[in-house]
Amino acid sequence: MSKKEFDRTRREFLLKSTLLSASTVTAPFALNLFTMNAIAAPIFTDYKALVCVFLAGGNDHNNMVIANDTNSLIGYQAARSIGGAGTIALNPSNMLPLSPLTPITDSIYGTSLTRSFALHPVMTDMQALFNAGHAAIIPNVGPLIGPLTNKTEYRNNLNGWRPTNLFSHSDQTAQWSNTNTNVTEKNYGWGGRIGDAISASNTNSQYTCMSTSGNSLFLAGKTINQYQITANGVPVPISGFTNFGLNANTLKDIITKQYSTNTNKFEMDHADVVNRAIAAQQNLADVFTQTAAMAPANDPAIQYPNPNNNNTLANNSLAIQLRTVARMIAGRSLLGTNRQVFFVTLGGFDTHDFQSTNHADLMARLSHGINYFYNQMVGLSDGVGGTMSNKVTLFTASDFGRTFASNGDGTDHGWGAHHFVSGGAVNGGKLYGSFPMTAVTGTVRDASTNPVTKFDNPIDVGSGNYIPQFSVDQYAATLAKWFGLDPVTDIPGIFPDLANFTTKDLGFML
Repeated sequence: MSKKEFDRTRREFLLKSTLLSASTVTAPFALNLFTMNAIAAPIFTDYKALVCVFLAGGNDHNNMVIANDTNSLIGYQAARSIGGAGTIALNPSNMLPLSPLTPITDSIYGTSLTRSFALHPVMTDMQALFNAGHAAIIPNVGPLIGPLTNKTEYRNNLNGWRPTNLFSHSDQTAQWSNTNTNVTEKNYGWGGRIGDAISASNTNSQYTCMSTSGNSLFLAGKTINQYQITANGVPVPISGFTNFGLNANTLKDIITKQYSTNTNKFEMDHADVVNRAIAAQQNLADVFTQTAAMAPANDPAIQYPNPNNNNTLANNSLAIQLRTVARMIAGRSLLGTNRQVFFVTLGGFDTHDFQSTNHADLMARLSHGINYFYNQMVGLSDGVGGTMSNKVTLFTASDFGRTFASNGDGTDHGWGAHHFVSGGAVNGGKLYGSFPMTAVTGTVRDASTNPVTKFDNPIDVGSGNYIPQFSVDQYAATLAKWFGLDPVTDIPGIFPDLANFTTKDLGFML
Protein backbone atom coordinates (compact mmCIF):
# COMPACT_ATOMS: atom_id res chain seq x y z
CA MET A 1 0.00 0.00 0.00
CA SER A 2 1.31 3.44 -0.94
CA LYS A 3 1.74 6.20 1.64
CA LYS A 4 -1.15 8.09 0.05
CA GLU A 5 -3.45 5.07 0.27
CA PHE A 6 -2.33 4.43 3.86
CA ASP A 7 -3.10 8.04 4.81
CA ARG A 8 -6.54 7.81 3.19
CA THR A 9 -7.31 4.53 4.97
CA ARG A 10 -6.13 6.01 8.28
CA ARG A 11 -8.35 9.08 7.83
CA GLU A 12 -11.36 6.90 7.03
CA PHE A 13 -10.65 4.72 10.08
CA LEU A 14 -10.46 7.74 12.38
CA LEU A 15 -13.60 9.27 10.91
CA LYS A 16 -15.60 6.07 11.22
CA SER A 17 -14.25 5.45 14.71
CA THR A 18 -15.44 8.92 15.72
CA LEU A 19 -18.86 8.26 14.21
CA LEU A 20 -19.00 4.96 16.05
CA SER A 21 -18.21 6.61 19.37
CA ALA A 22 -20.83 9.28 18.81
CA SER A 23 -23.45 6.72 17.85
CA THR A 24 -23.09 4.26 20.70
CA VAL A 25 -25.59 6.04 22.94
CA THR A 26 -28.48 6.52 20.54
CA ALA A 27 -27.89 4.31 17.50
CA PRO A 28 -29.11 0.73 17.28
CA PHE A 29 -26.56 -1.97 17.95
CA ALA A 30 -26.94 -3.26 14.34
CA LEU A 31 -25.88 0.15 13.02
CA ASN A 32 -22.79 0.07 15.21
CA LEU A 33 -21.92 -3.37 13.86
CA PHE A 34 -22.37 -2.04 10.34
CA THR A 35 -19.99 0.85 11.07
CA MET A 36 -17.44 -1.41 12.70
CA ASN A 37 -17.41 -3.71 9.69
CA ALA A 38 -17.15 -0.74 7.32
CA ILE A 39 -13.88 0.23 9.01
CA ALA A 40 -12.20 -2.91 7.71
CA ALA A 41 -12.58 -2.79 3.91
CA PRO A 42 -12.17 -6.22 2.35
CA ILE A 43 -8.72 -6.99 0.95
CA PHE A 44 -8.60 -9.76 -1.65
CA THR A 45 -5.48 -11.50 -2.89
CA ASP A 46 -7.14 -13.45 -5.69
CA TYR A 47 -8.34 -11.80 -8.92
CA LYS A 48 -11.88 -11.09 -10.14
CA ALA A 49 -13.32 -8.71 -12.72
CA LEU A 50 -16.76 -7.51 -13.73
CA VAL A 51 -17.29 -6.40 -17.33
CA CYS A 52 -20.38 -4.33 -18.16
CA VAL A 53 -21.43 -4.33 -21.83
CA PHE A 54 -23.85 -1.42 -22.18
CA LEU A 55 -26.27 -1.62 -25.12
CA ALA A 56 -26.75 2.09 -25.72
CA GLY A 57 -30.13 3.21 -27.03
CA GLY A 58 -32.40 0.56 -25.50
CA ASN A 59 -32.21 -3.00 -26.78
CA ASP A 60 -35.22 -4.72 -28.35
CA HIS A 61 -34.95 -7.72 -26.04
CA ASN A 62 -38.13 -9.19 -27.51
CA ASN A 63 -36.26 -10.06 -30.71
CA MET A 64 -33.17 -11.19 -28.80
CA VAL A 65 -34.78 -13.83 -26.55
CA ILE A 66 -38.08 -15.16 -27.90
CA ALA A 67 -40.67 -17.45 -26.34
CA ASN A 68 -41.24 -19.82 -29.27
CA ASP A 69 -43.85 -22.28 -28.01
CA THR A 70 -47.08 -22.27 -30.02
CA ASN A 71 -49.16 -20.11 -27.69
CA SER A 72 -46.39 -17.54 -27.25
CA LEU A 73 -45.66 -17.30 -30.98
CA ILE A 74 -49.29 -16.47 -31.74
CA GLY A 75 -49.08 -13.37 -29.56
CA TYR A 76 -45.60 -12.54 -30.90
CA GLN A 77 -46.65 -12.63 -34.54
CA ALA A 78 -49.88 -10.77 -33.87
CA ALA A 79 -47.95 -7.92 -32.28
CA ARG A 80 -45.00 -7.81 -34.68
CA SER A 81 -46.13 -9.03 -38.10
CA ILE A 82 -47.50 -5.75 -39.33
CA GLY A 83 -47.10 -6.93 -42.92
CA GLY A 84 -45.09 -5.74 -45.89
CA ALA A 85 -41.58 -4.34 -45.61
CA GLY A 86 -42.20 -2.99 -42.13
CA THR A 87 -42.65 -6.30 -40.34
CA ILE A 88 -40.19 -6.88 -37.49
CA ALA A 89 -41.29 -10.42 -36.57
CA LEU A 90 -38.60 -13.08 -36.92
CA ASN A 91 -39.29 -16.28 -38.83
CA PRO A 92 -39.91 -19.01 -36.23
CA SER A 93 -38.16 -21.60 -38.38
CA ASN A 94 -34.93 -19.56 -38.21
CA MET A 95 -34.93 -18.96 -34.46
CA LEU A 96 -32.16 -20.71 -32.51
CA PRO A 97 -33.62 -23.02 -29.83
CA LEU A 98 -32.22 -22.94 -26.31
CA SER A 99 -31.59 -26.28 -24.66
CA PRO A 100 -31.40 -28.05 -22.37
CA LEU A 101 -34.01 -26.09 -20.47
CA THR A 102 -36.30 -26.95 -17.63
CA PRO A 103 -39.66 -25.92 -19.15
CA ILE A 104 -41.25 -22.92 -17.50
CA THR A 105 -44.89 -23.43 -16.57
CA ASP A 106 -46.83 -20.18 -16.55
CA SER A 107 -50.23 -20.07 -14.88
CA ILE A 108 -50.82 -16.31 -14.86
CA TYR A 109 -54.03 -16.71 -16.84
CA GLY A 110 -55.41 -19.73 -15.01
CA THR A 111 -54.02 -22.44 -17.25
CA SER A 112 -50.61 -24.07 -17.27
CA LEU A 113 -48.53 -23.44 -20.37
CA THR A 114 -45.26 -25.21 -21.00
CA ARG A 115 -43.03 -22.73 -22.78
CA SER A 116 -39.82 -22.93 -24.81
CA PHE A 117 -37.35 -20.26 -25.88
CA ALA A 118 -35.01 -19.29 -28.68
CA LEU A 119 -32.51 -16.62 -29.72
CA HIS A 120 -32.32 -14.30 -32.73
CA PRO A 121 -31.21 -16.31 -35.81
CA VAL A 122 -27.79 -14.58 -36.00
CA MET A 123 -26.81 -15.42 -32.40
CA THR A 124 -25.23 -18.83 -33.02
CA ASP A 125 -22.26 -18.06 -30.73
CA MET A 126 -24.57 -17.03 -27.89
CA GLN A 127 -26.71 -20.13 -28.41
CA ALA A 128 -23.60 -22.33 -28.07
CA LEU A 129 -22.46 -20.50 -24.92
CA PHE A 130 -25.89 -20.81 -23.30
CA ASN A 131 -26.41 -24.43 -24.24
CA ALA A 132 -22.94 -25.30 -22.90
CA GLY A 133 -23.83 -23.70 -19.53
CA HIS A 134 -21.48 -20.73 -19.88
CA ALA A 135 -24.20 -18.07 -20.03
CA ALA A 136 -27.53 -17.36 -18.35
CA ILE A 137 -30.51 -15.20 -19.28
CA ILE A 138 -32.09 -12.93 -16.68
CA PRO A 139 -35.49 -11.95 -18.09
CA ASN A 140 -37.22 -8.62 -17.57
CA VAL A 141 -34.77 -6.56 -15.49
CA GLY A 142 -35.14 -2.81 -15.03
CA PRO A 143 -35.07 0.13 -12.62
CA LEU A 144 -37.43 -0.35 -9.66
CA ILE A 145 -37.42 1.21 -6.21
CA GLY A 146 -39.58 -1.61 -4.84
CA PRO A 147 -41.64 -4.46 -6.32
CA LEU A 148 -44.62 -3.55 -8.51
CA THR A 149 -46.51 -6.68 -9.52
CA ASN A 150 -49.28 -5.29 -11.72
CA LYS A 151 -50.37 -2.18 -13.58
CA THR A 152 -52.75 -1.06 -10.82
CA GLU A 153 -49.80 -0.79 -8.44
CA TYR A 154 -47.87 0.93 -11.22
CA ARG A 155 -50.58 3.52 -11.87
CA ASN A 156 -51.09 4.18 -8.16
CA ASN A 157 -47.31 4.36 -7.65
CA LEU A 158 -47.45 1.91 -4.75
CA ASN A 159 -45.20 3.12 -1.89
CA GLY A 160 -43.55 5.55 -4.32
CA TRP A 161 -41.71 2.61 -5.89
CA ARG A 162 -42.19 3.64 -9.52
CA PRO A 163 -39.02 5.31 -10.89
CA THR A 164 -39.36 8.84 -12.20
CA ASN A 165 -39.22 9.82 -15.88
CA LEU A 166 -39.60 6.32 -17.25
CA PHE A 167 -39.01 5.64 -20.97
CA SER A 168 -36.39 8.40 -21.18
CA HIS A 169 -32.92 7.52 -22.53
CA SER A 170 -31.01 9.83 -20.20
CA ASP A 171 -33.07 9.15 -17.08
CA GLN A 172 -33.12 5.38 -17.39
CA THR A 173 -29.44 5.24 -18.30
CA ALA A 174 -28.78 7.16 -15.10
CA GLN A 175 -31.08 4.85 -13.11
CA TRP A 176 -29.30 1.78 -14.48
CA SER A 177 -25.93 3.32 -13.62
CA ASN A 178 -26.87 4.62 -10.18
CA THR A 179 -29.63 2.75 -8.39
CA ASN A 180 -29.39 4.86 -5.22
CA THR A 181 -32.37 7.24 -5.18
CA ASN A 182 -30.79 9.47 -2.52
CA VAL A 183 -30.17 12.83 -4.22
CA THR A 184 -26.76 13.18 -2.57
CA GLU A 185 -25.65 9.96 -4.33
CA LYS A 186 -26.72 10.94 -7.86
CA ASN A 187 -23.15 11.55 -9.06
CA TYR A 188 -21.96 8.02 -8.28
CA GLY A 189 -22.50 4.74 -10.12
CA TRP A 190 -22.76 1.27 -8.63
CA GLY A 191 -19.73 0.10 -10.59
CA GLY A 192 -17.69 2.92 -9.08
CA ARG A 193 -19.09 2.32 -5.59
CA ILE A 194 -18.13 -1.35 -5.85
CA GLY A 195 -14.69 -0.06 -6.86
CA ASP A 196 -14.60 2.10 -3.73
CA ALA A 197 -15.41 -0.91 -1.57
CA ILE A 198 -12.61 -3.13 -2.91
CA SER A 199 -9.94 -0.55 -3.83
CA ALA A 200 -7.73 -1.60 -0.90
CA SER A 201 -7.19 -4.90 -2.71
CA ASN A 202 -5.27 -3.13 -5.47
CA THR A 203 -1.68 -1.98 -5.06
CA ASN A 204 -2.50 0.77 -7.54
CA SER A 205 -6.16 1.71 -7.16
CA GLN A 206 -5.98 3.94 -10.24
CA TYR A 207 -6.73 0.91 -12.41
CA THR A 208 -9.75 -0.29 -10.44
CA CYS A 209 -12.44 1.14 -12.76
CA MET A 210 -11.60 1.19 -16.46
CA SER A 211 -13.67 2.46 -19.41
CA THR A 212 -13.12 2.01 -23.14
CA SER A 213 -16.08 4.28 -23.86
CA GLY A 214 -15.29 7.63 -22.33
CA ASN A 215 -16.57 8.98 -19.04
CA SER A 216 -19.32 6.85 -17.50
CA LEU A 217 -21.63 7.50 -14.54
CA PHE A 218 -21.59 3.75 -13.93
CA LEU A 219 -17.88 3.86 -12.99
CA ALA A 220 -18.00 7.07 -10.94
CA GLY A 221 -16.92 6.34 -7.37
CA LYS A 222 -16.56 8.47 -4.27
CA THR A 223 -12.87 7.69 -3.76
CA ILE A 224 -12.05 5.92 -7.04
CA ASN A 225 -11.55 7.85 -10.27
CA GLN A 226 -12.33 5.91 -13.43
CA TYR A 227 -9.50 5.59 -15.93
CA GLN A 228 -10.33 6.03 -19.60
CA ILE A 229 -8.59 4.39 -22.53
CA THR A 230 -9.50 4.12 -26.19
CA ALA A 231 -11.22 1.10 -27.71
CA ASN A 232 -7.86 -0.04 -29.04
CA GLY A 233 -6.22 0.26 -25.63
CA VAL A 234 -4.35 3.52 -26.10
CA PRO A 235 -4.18 5.53 -22.86
CA VAL A 236 -5.73 8.96 -23.30
CA PRO A 237 -2.46 10.91 -23.24
CA ILE A 238 -1.38 14.22 -21.84
CA SER A 239 -0.62 16.34 -24.87
CA GLY A 240 3.04 15.97 -25.74
CA PHE A 241 3.40 12.59 -24.03
CA THR A 242 2.78 10.23 -26.93
CA ASN A 243 6.19 8.73 -26.23
CA PHE A 244 8.65 8.76 -23.36
CA GLY A 245 11.85 10.05 -24.94
CA LEU A 246 14.06 12.99 -23.97
CA ASN A 247 11.63 15.65 -25.14
CA ALA A 248 8.81 14.13 -23.12
CA ASN A 249 10.98 13.96 -20.01
CA THR A 250 11.97 17.59 -20.46
CA LEU A 251 8.30 18.53 -20.78
CA LYS A 252 7.53 16.48 -17.68
CA ASP A 253 10.10 18.45 -15.65
CA ILE A 254 8.50 21.70 -16.75
CA ILE A 255 4.85 20.89 -16.13
CA THR A 256 5.35 19.07 -12.83
CA LYS A 257 7.76 21.52 -11.24
CA GLN A 258 6.56 23.09 -8.02
CA TYR A 259 7.76 26.67 -8.13
CA SER A 260 6.54 27.66 -4.68
CA THR A 261 8.55 25.10 -2.70
CA ASN A 262 5.52 23.09 -1.63
CA THR A 263 3.60 26.06 -0.26
CA ASN A 264 1.07 26.43 -3.08
CA LYS A 265 -1.60 23.76 -2.82
CA PHE A 266 -2.72 24.29 -6.42
CA GLU A 267 0.80 23.65 -7.70
CA MET A 268 1.18 20.62 -5.43
CA ASP A 269 -2.12 19.07 -6.54
CA HIS A 270 -1.44 19.86 -10.19
CA ALA A 271 2.00 18.24 -10.02
CA ASP A 272 0.55 15.22 -8.22
CA VAL A 273 -2.20 14.70 -10.81
CA VAL A 274 0.15 15.11 -13.77
CA ASN A 275 2.74 12.77 -12.29
CA ARG A 276 0.07 10.12 -11.69
CA ALA A 277 -1.25 10.51 -15.23
CA ILE A 278 2.22 10.19 -16.74
CA ALA A 279 3.02 7.14 -14.63
CA ALA A 280 -0.31 5.53 -15.56
CA GLN A 281 0.30 6.19 -19.23
CA GLN A 282 3.69 4.52 -18.97
CA ASN A 283 2.30 1.53 -17.02
CA LEU A 284 -0.43 0.91 -19.57
CA ALA A 285 2.03 1.28 -22.42
CA ASP A 286 4.09 -1.46 -20.76
CA VAL A 287 1.00 -3.68 -20.38
CA PHE A 288 0.07 -3.34 -24.03
CA THR A 289 3.62 -4.06 -25.08
CA GLN A 290 3.59 -7.15 -22.88
CA THR A 291 0.27 -8.38 -24.33
CA ALA A 292 0.92 -7.54 -27.98
CA ALA A 293 0.51 -11.21 -28.94
CA MET A 294 -3.18 -10.95 -28.02
CA ALA A 295 -3.71 -8.31 -30.73
CA PRO A 296 -2.09 -9.55 -33.95
CA ALA A 297 -2.51 -7.50 -37.10
CA ASN A 298 -5.66 -8.42 -39.05
CA ASP A 299 -6.73 -10.81 -36.29
CA PRO A 300 -9.60 -12.90 -37.74
CA ALA A 301 -10.92 -13.57 -34.23
CA ILE A 302 -12.27 -10.01 -33.94
CA GLN A 303 -14.24 -10.33 -37.17
CA TYR A 304 -17.92 -11.25 -37.23
CA PRO A 305 -20.16 -12.31 -40.14
CA ASN A 306 -22.21 -9.26 -41.13
CA PRO A 307 -25.77 -10.56 -41.70
CA ASN A 308 -26.61 -7.56 -43.87
CA ASN A 309 -23.69 -8.18 -46.23
CA ASN A 310 -23.99 -11.90 -47.05
CA ASN A 311 -22.17 -12.74 -43.80
CA THR A 312 -18.99 -11.12 -45.08
CA LEU A 313 -16.44 -10.90 -42.26
CA ALA A 314 -15.93 -7.44 -40.77
CA ASN A 315 -14.21 -6.06 -37.68
CA ASN A 316 -16.48 -6.07 -34.63
CA SER A 317 -16.15 -2.84 -32.63
CA LEU A 318 -17.38 -4.63 -29.49
CA ALA A 319 -14.80 -7.41 -29.84
CA ILE A 320 -12.08 -4.78 -30.25
CA GLN A 321 -13.07 -3.14 -26.96
CA LEU A 322 -13.27 -6.52 -25.22
CA ARG A 323 -9.84 -7.42 -26.57
CA THR A 324 -8.51 -4.33 -24.82
CA VAL A 325 -10.20 -5.46 -21.59
CA ALA A 326 -8.67 -8.92 -22.01
CA ARG A 327 -5.20 -7.42 -22.44
CA MET A 328 -5.56 -5.38 -19.24
CA ILE A 329 -6.68 -8.49 -17.38
CA ALA A 330 -3.64 -10.31 -18.77
CA GLY A 331 -1.47 -7.45 -17.45
CA ARG A 332 -3.08 -7.38 -14.01
CA SER A 333 0.18 -8.17 -12.17
CA LEU A 334 1.99 -5.28 -13.84
CA LEU A 335 -0.90 -2.97 -12.97
CA GLY A 336 -1.08 -4.25 -9.38
CA THR A 337 -4.78 -5.14 -9.42
CA ASN A 338 -6.78 -7.92 -7.77
CA ARG A 339 -10.25 -6.49 -8.45
CA GLN A 340 -11.36 -4.52 -11.52
CA VAL A 341 -14.61 -3.21 -13.02
CA PHE A 342 -14.74 -2.53 -16.77
CA PHE A 343 -17.23 -0.64 -18.94
CA VAL A 344 -17.63 -1.04 -22.71
CA THR A 345 -20.48 -0.01 -25.00
CA LEU A 346 -22.20 -1.11 -28.17
CA GLY A 347 -24.32 1.69 -29.61
CA GLY A 348 -27.11 1.95 -32.18
CA PHE A 349 -29.98 0.33 -30.25
CA ASP A 350 -32.48 3.19 -30.64
CA THR A 351 -34.32 1.22 -33.31
CA HIS A 352 -37.45 3.24 -34.06
CA ASP A 353 -36.87 2.60 -37.77
CA PHE A 354 -35.25 -0.04 -40.00
CA GLN A 355 -35.12 -2.40 -37.04
CA SER A 356 -35.06 -5.67 -38.98
CA THR A 357 -31.70 -4.93 -40.59
CA ASN A 358 -30.12 -2.75 -37.90
CA HIS A 359 -30.99 -4.99 -34.96
CA ALA A 360 -29.80 -8.11 -36.76
CA ASP A 361 -26.36 -6.52 -37.18
CA LEU A 362 -26.28 -5.50 -33.51
CA MET A 363 -27.27 -8.99 -32.36
CA ALA A 364 -24.53 -10.51 -34.52
CA ARG A 365 -21.96 -8.14 -32.99
CA LEU A 366 -23.17 -8.82 -29.45
CA SER A 367 -23.20 -12.58 -29.84
CA HIS A 368 -19.78 -12.69 -31.47
CA GLY A 369 -18.26 -10.21 -29.01
CA ILE A 370 -19.39 -12.07 -25.88
CA ASN A 371 -18.19 -15.39 -27.28
CA TYR A 372 -14.85 -13.86 -28.37
CA PHE A 373 -14.25 -12.50 -24.87
CA TYR A 374 -15.20 -15.77 -23.18
CA ASN A 375 -12.71 -17.63 -25.37
CA GLN A 376 -10.02 -15.07 -24.53
CA MET A 377 -10.59 -15.72 -20.84
CA VAL A 378 -10.53 -19.51 -21.36
CA GLY A 379 -7.15 -19.13 -23.06
CA LEU A 380 -5.71 -16.98 -20.26
CA SER A 381 -4.17 -18.73 -17.24
CA ASP A 382 -5.17 -17.63 -13.75
CA GLY A 383 -1.71 -18.62 -12.47
CA VAL A 384 -3.00 -21.34 -10.14
CA GLY A 385 -3.87 -24.09 -12.58
CA GLY A 386 -7.14 -22.72 -13.95
CA THR A 387 -8.25 -20.15 -16.49
CA MET A 388 -9.50 -16.60 -16.13
CA SER A 389 -12.92 -17.65 -17.41
CA ASN A 390 -13.85 -18.51 -13.80
CA LYS A 391 -12.54 -15.17 -12.51
CA VAL A 392 -14.24 -12.79 -14.94
CA THR A 393 -17.98 -12.23 -15.37
CA LEU A 394 -19.49 -10.28 -18.26
CA PHE A 395 -23.02 -8.91 -18.09
CA THR A 396 -25.21 -6.73 -20.29
CA ALA A 397 -27.10 -3.57 -19.41
CA SER A 398 -29.14 -1.09 -21.46
CA ASP A 399 -31.18 2.11 -21.09
CA PHE A 400 -34.37 0.05 -21.23
CA GLY A 401 -36.12 -2.65 -23.20
CA ARG A 402 -38.37 -1.72 -26.09
CA THR A 403 -42.08 -2.18 -26.65
CA PHE A 404 -43.39 -5.59 -27.66
CA ALA A 405 -45.72 -3.87 -30.10
CA SER A 406 -44.24 -2.58 -33.35
CA ASN A 407 -44.58 1.00 -34.54
CA GLY A 408 -44.57 -0.31 -38.12
CA ASP A 409 -40.84 -0.37 -38.81
CA GLY A 410 -39.33 -0.61 -35.36
CA THR A 411 -40.08 -0.35 -31.65
CA ASP A 412 -40.44 2.42 -29.10
CA HIS A 413 -39.07 3.11 -25.63
CA GLY A 414 -39.94 0.56 -22.97
CA TRP A 415 -38.86 -0.52 -19.48
CA GLY A 416 -37.88 -4.05 -18.40
CA ALA A 417 -35.51 -6.05 -20.63
CA HIS A 418 -33.79 -9.43 -20.84
CA HIS A 419 -30.05 -9.62 -20.17
CA PHE A 420 -27.12 -12.01 -20.59
CA VAL A 421 -24.54 -12.94 -17.96
CA SER A 422 -21.54 -14.95 -19.14
CA GLY A 423 -18.48 -16.58 -17.57
CA GLY A 424 -17.22 -19.72 -15.90
CA ALA A 425 -18.67 -18.67 -12.54
CA VAL A 426 -22.17 -18.26 -13.99
CA ASN A 427 -24.82 -20.88 -13.20
CA GLY A 428 -25.61 -21.02 -16.89
CA GLY A 429 -27.94 -22.75 -19.31
CA LYS A 430 -30.95 -21.31 -17.46
CA LEU A 431 -33.51 -18.54 -17.55
CA TYR A 432 -34.19 -17.09 -14.10
CA GLY A 433 -37.57 -16.18 -12.70
CA SER A 434 -40.57 -15.88 -15.00
CA PHE A 435 -40.73 -14.77 -18.61
CA PRO A 436 -43.32 -12.18 -19.70
CA MET A 437 -46.30 -13.48 -21.62
CA THR A 438 -45.60 -12.50 -25.20
CA ALA A 439 -48.74 -10.63 -26.03
CA VAL A 440 -50.17 -7.16 -26.13
CA THR A 441 -53.42 -6.22 -24.43
CA GLY A 442 -56.31 -7.08 -26.74
CA THR A 443 -54.53 -9.58 -29.00
CA VAL A 444 -55.89 -13.08 -29.54
CA ARG A 445 -54.26 -15.67 -27.31
CA ASP A 446 -54.88 -18.88 -29.25
CA ALA A 447 -56.78 -18.35 -32.47
CA SER A 448 -56.72 -22.08 -33.25
CA THR A 449 -58.83 -23.06 -30.24
CA ASN A 450 -60.69 -19.93 -29.24
CA PRO A 451 -60.55 -17.11 -31.77
CA VAL A 452 -62.53 -14.67 -29.60
CA THR A 453 -60.51 -15.06 -26.40
CA LYS A 454 -58.80 -11.84 -25.31
CA PHE A 455 -56.44 -11.43 -22.42
CA ASP A 456 -54.93 -8.66 -20.43
CA ASN A 457 -51.28 -9.01 -19.39
CA PRO A 458 -51.12 -7.74 -15.79
CA ILE A 459 -47.54 -6.40 -16.13
CA ASP A 460 -48.08 -4.68 -19.52
CA VAL A 461 -48.44 -0.94 -18.93
CA GLY A 462 -49.06 -0.29 -22.62
CA SER A 463 -47.85 -1.52 -26.04
CA GLY A 464 -46.17 -4.54 -24.51
CA ASN A 465 -44.15 -2.45 -22.11
CA TYR A 466 -43.34 -4.63 -19.12
CA ILE A 467 -43.03 -3.86 -15.43
CA PRO A 468 -39.69 -5.47 -14.51
CA GLN A 469 -39.79 -8.67 -12.45
CA PHE A 470 -36.28 -7.97 -11.14
CA SER A 471 -34.80 -4.63 -10.17
CA VAL A 472 -31.36 -3.49 -11.29
CA ASP A 473 -30.48 -3.58 -7.56
CA GLN A 474 -31.18 -7.33 -7.39
CA TYR A 475 -29.27 -7.99 -10.62
CA ALA A 476 -26.30 -5.85 -9.53
CA ALA A 477 -26.23 -7.10 -5.93
CA THR A 478 -25.99 -10.69 -7.17
CA LEU A 479 -22.89 -9.71 -9.16
CA ALA A 480 -21.47 -7.69 -6.25
CA LYS A 481 -21.82 -10.64 -3.87
CA TRP A 482 -19.87 -12.89 -6.26
CA PHE A 483 -17.27 -10.13 -6.55
CA GLY A 484 -16.65 -10.42 -2.82
CA LEU A 485 -18.80 -7.71 -1.23
CA ASP A 486 -20.44 -8.64 2.05
CA PRO A 487 -24.27 -8.90 1.83
CA VAL A 488 -24.64 -7.37 5.31
CA THR A 489 -21.96 -4.72 5.61
CA ASP A 490 -21.10 -3.69 2.02
CA ILE A 491 -23.99 -4.27 -0.36
CA PRO A 492 -26.77 -2.39 1.53
CA GLY A 493 -24.73 0.81 1.47
CA ILE A 494 -24.43 0.68 -2.31
CA PHE A 495 -27.97 -0.57 -2.98
CA PRO A 496 -30.18 0.79 -0.18
CA ASP A 497 -33.42 0.06 -2.11
CA LEU A 498 -32.50 -3.63 -2.10
CA ALA A 499 -34.13 -3.70 1.35
CA ASN A 500 -37.53 -3.34 -0.37
CA PHE A 501 -37.12 -6.72 -2.12
CA THR A 502 -37.46 -10.15 -0.54
CA THR A 503 -34.93 -11.79 -2.87
CA LYS A 504 -31.49 -10.21 -2.60
CA ASP A 505 -29.54 -12.80 -4.62
CA LEU A 506 -31.06 -14.01 -7.91
CA GLY A 507 -28.91 -17.16 -7.86
CA PHE A 508 -27.30 -16.94 -11.30
CA MET A 509 -23.74 -16.88 -9.89
CA LEU A 510 -22.08 -20.02 -8.54
